[in-house]
Amino acid sequence: MGASEYFSAGSNAAITALVEREHQLSVFFNTVADVTFLLNVEDDGRYRFLFVNKAFEKTTGLPVDKVEGNYVEDIIPEPSLSLVLTKYNEAVTTLQRVVWQETSDYPTGQVVGEVSVTPVCDEIGHCRQLVGVVHDLTKEKQAEVRQQLLTEKLIRQNSDLQQFTYIVSHNLRAPLANALGFADLLPRLDSDSEAFKMSLQHLGTSLRQLDQIMTDVNDILSMRDLKDGYRSEPVAVAEVCQQALSGLQEALQACGGQLRNAIPTALRVPGSRAYFHSIFHNLISNAIKYRSDARPLRIDIESRMESDAVTVVVRDNGSGFDQQKVSKDIFQLYQRFHPGEPGRGIGLYLVKAHVEAMGGKISVRSHVNEGTEFILHFKARADGNLSH
Repeated sequence: MGASEYFSAGSNAAITALVEREHQLSVFFNTVADVTFLLNVEDDGRYRFLFVNKAFEKTTGLPVDKVEGNYVEDIIPEPSLSLVLTKYNEAVTTLQRVVWQETSDYPTGQVVGEVSVTPVCDEIGHCRQLVGVVHDLTKEKQAEVRQQLLTEKLIRQNSDLQQFTYIVSHNLRAPLANALGFADLLPRLDSDSEAFKMSLQHLGTSLRQLDQIMTDVNDILSMRDLKDGYRSEPVAVAEVCQQALSGLQEALQACGGQLRNAIPTALRVPGSRAYFHSIFHNLISNAIKYRSDARPLRIDIESRMESDAVTVVVRDNGSGFDQQKVSKDIFQLYQRFHPGEPGRGIGLYLVKAHVEAMGGKISVRSHVNEGTEFILHFKARADGNLSH
């Protein structure tokens, strides 16, 4: 065998061994459950996919042949792209393994993963490649979300149970005891006596109180049963606010009050029209009921729009209340902060329940003799946009 033949045979053997090794590595990486990829660090600072395993395609829904050979910015969507480029640059600069958690949207859906990249250096210590591994945490995160939702539901149910315990032990007991007492007393009184008439009148009052409490309970239970099953629709908030005001216009004019509805007529917020009507009705009627005698009533209703949310503010210049003293009880059932005014203490409870049923949040700011401001936060539609 000549020298050229010897070197040719050796070269072919080396190539064959290299191909076999690459095949074995490919088989190994394609049997790994975690996403594995190899990036080439380009001279211009960009990163190109050299290799991705089958788990990459299964997890993201992106075919291997559409990924390999392409730059990272052509594959990974924002906002994840900015994050991963920062982490890649950190690994290249520090020559250390970098680990982080990211959430990305791919054809398969939203993927949550723990990502790590390890730099591969040449003989002079320059990072030329990055080996990446992604451990899919999507199912674990979904389980965490389900657990959190279940916990929140249990907390709400426990709160409901406490509320109904309060109703039974406080609100129902007194009128029921009074009704039983008068019912027991009436047969022993002369039906023509003044005592009989007064006792009969008190019996009727107690029974009406019982009926009102049972009506409240029925309203609360009906709302709780419906809040997980109602069909969300784009609600014209300004229009619903005006409709709620129309039913209170006479009372507003009678007290010399004014209301400014600055919500854009084109604003649409996903939710329930009936819930929004109840929210505005209760907040406006409360502002009228608890107005200040020192000045004409002024109610301002406005909205602020952001990229993924809308805030509705209902503000009045009424009598207000000491927020620090009652902060924990503001939205509790049968809580009242103006004893001199008639009321059942259920309005704000329903407002909060309706807001939360539509996925929103409510907060309040109030100062004695200055007024009250309710701030309602609502999410955007599922696509992240608001109709306006």
